[in-house]
Amino acid sequence: MSEPAGQWSPRKKIGYIAFVVGMVVVITSASAYMVTAVDRRWTPGSIALTVVSGIMVVVSGICINVLPKTVTTIWRNPERLPAPGDPRWLLRVLTKPFRVLLILATVVVIVAVGIAAIPPATGLEPGPIRVMTAFGEGASDPRTVLFRQWSQSHPDNPVQVEFVQGETDQQYERMVNDAKPGGEHKADLYVLDLVWMPQFAANGYVRELDRASISETDRSDFTPSVLDTCAWDGKLYGLPFNTDAGLIFYRTDVPGVAKPDTWDDYFGASAKAEAAVAKAGPYGVKAANAAQLADEEVLTVTALEAIWAAGGKMVTVNGDLTLNPDGTEVALGAEDLKGIENLALAAKDPDLVLTENDTAAKSAESGALDSFRSKTTLYMRNWPVAADSLGKSVEFAVAAPPTSSVLGGQNLAIASSTDKPRAARALADFLTSPSSQLILSDMGSFAPTRQSTYRFSERTDVNEVRAAVERARPRPITPHYTRFSQVFRTGILRALNNGGKVEESFARDLVEAWNGR
Repeated sequence: MSEPAGQWSPRKKIGYIAFVVGMVVVITSASAYMVTAVDRRWTPGSIALTVVSGIMVVVSGICINVLPKTVTTIWRNPERLPAPGDPRWLLRVLTKPFRVLLILATVVVIVAVGIAAIPPATGLEPGPIRVMTAFGEGASDPRTVLFRQWSQSHPDNPVQVEFVQGETDQQYERMVNDAKPGGEHKADLYVLDLVWMPQFAANGYVRELDRASISETDRSDFTPSVLDTCAWDGKLYGLPFNTDAGLIFYRTDVPGVAKPDTWDDYFGASAKAEAAVAKAGPYGVKAANAAQLADEEVLTVTALEAIWAAGGKMVTVNGDLTLNPDGTEVALGAEDLKGIENLALAAKDPDLVLTENDTAAKSAESGALDSFRSKTTLYMRNWPVAADSLGKSVEFAVAAPPTSSVLGGQNLAIASSTDKPRAARALADFLTSPSSQLILSDMGSFAPTRQSTYRFSERTDVNEVRAAVERARPRPITPHYTRFSQVFRTGILRALNNGGKVEESFARDLVEAWNGR
């Protein structure tokens, strides 16, 4: 039966309403999607897309607001629907202020929904990744090899190295000047000495890493004490690039010289006795130990290891300071003072410690390495990488120290100022991967940060390196470490020249430096 003139059947009304609602849904969805597709780099194409998106959002806002009245009209008075192309309905809508406000509010909601629906970016930002580091560039250096591998496999993100030169304190200052507010911000990724991590994290120089972004396999594979050096205040700010711990290098071509069982065996009376016997033979020996006592970070390392060897507890196994009850001074116990005294006695004994220009205080890492290489000493405490520098110049073996050594190493931290955080993180993941750690270990004698690397490494000293790393202890953990180390070694140098006795203000000065005062 045909419909009466001017009347619509319920089925037709429902179909028409469904069509109108569907069109509004399509228009609104399309406009929200176009918001998500806008490219923020503002190319000519993205500008055109932005304009079209804006028009679509406004149209969808109008459609949503007129939809209820349109549906009501279709159901009750379909004959009053505007003719196709009749603009008067739009004019009536736009002349009502309240309706305009509703349209604007709807537009805001649509844009907000579109922005919220934008999926997080997952691709790497294009452009070179600038890595700031203090190690020297060399074609055969395994770190350079890894940079080259990354650049070859990621031509859109080649590594661009920013070298900082000078002594440790100078390197630190230049990196801080780059990272701090108002700095040059040359770096996307920093290769930081682990003792600098607290300051860079506490001051917001580097980005926090989401622990959930590290797989459970990786978290369990990193040596726990090494991964802990990347944390501050319970949050993670980096990944460990390479770790370090002291090794004892000892001559194997001199009778009577063997793997030391105590600190005294390589730095005390026992070592001196061995040196006296060796001097009588054709071995070129001048002293027992190529000690490192220069007024640099190495003196802090040497002094802490002497204190720990004597049983001192001024620096705990967790990198905290042991303080007196009111917290104004470091609690220097008898063992701490004994360790400093032992070091002072060794530093002043030319038969025990080989000096540079007759002054032990001038002996740095390079001098110690040269002395051992030239066969003038029996023992040397140094980092694992020293093995490569020695080569076959002298017959030697290595051993993990009988007591705790200082934990060293470098961490990778993403600069807060970088505009390529995803690319920098991808590079950090690559450099700390199992395969990269194996290259660092076997090509460059770096102590690996992953436990699995020790199982696959072919280096002959791998077991001693692992034992040294597992036994190593952190230096004092504080955002003011550089200042603390300066104050500490200044006090130690004075003690070396005063029979091992520290000045009265030493314990108080350390706490003030620890707290950044």
